Amino acid sequence: MTDTKTTPTVPFQLGAILKLCFSVTIVLLACSLSWEAWPAAGALMAVVLAALACGRVRFAVLLRRLALFLPIMTLVALSIPLSQGFNPTWLKIAATVLMRGLISFLSGLWLIQVLPFDNLLLTMRTLRIPAVVVACLAMMHRYLFVLWEETDRIRTARRARRLGRVSRVADWTASIGLIGTLIIRSLDRGNRIHRAMLARGWDGHLRPWH
Repeated sequence: MTDTKTTPTVPFQLGAILKLCFSVTIVLLACSLSWEAWPAAGALMAVVLAALACGRVRFAVLLRRLALFLPIMTLVALSIPLSQGFNPTWLKIAATVLMRGLISFLSGLWLIQVLPFDNLLLTMRTLRIPAVVVACLAMMHRYLFVLWEETDRIRTARRARRLGRVSRVADWTASIGLIGTLIIRSLDRGNRIHRAMLARGWDGHLRPWH
């Protein structure tokens, strides 16, 4: 069996490293800002949006991603002041968390659009990122699609057993059960995959073909 992949050239490696460093820098800067520094956060947001525009990220794609991300991030932002009893600064705390999360999310979205995941892993190996981190990201990316297919099968089975229309509450309750079933199946599949990898000589290091 031959491999048709070629070793990336030095200009390509340099460009990929710069893209990764740019995204990480944006995230670090965003995490260092508080709500009082909103002008700097606004400037950072403008830089990220300009990068997304240069990366030719379509507006519809950006809206779909934000529609999935913002509700979850809002709940996370509110959970922190909730755990502290909603002190007088709770709104600033929530706004700071939401601001940091939004800028970091957009920076990561830009990186995914301009740097394919395989190239991202190769760049991380070039930068001597710990092998366990690279391996975890590679496995996460690989089995994310398997998890999505498993979710589709569970949904199909649930629709096949449903007779007539159900209420919204019943639908939400069934969705909670779906998540529980998916977690159990994922843990079981993960254990089986790990045993199979150990049986084939897995030692925690990825060895890509070049």
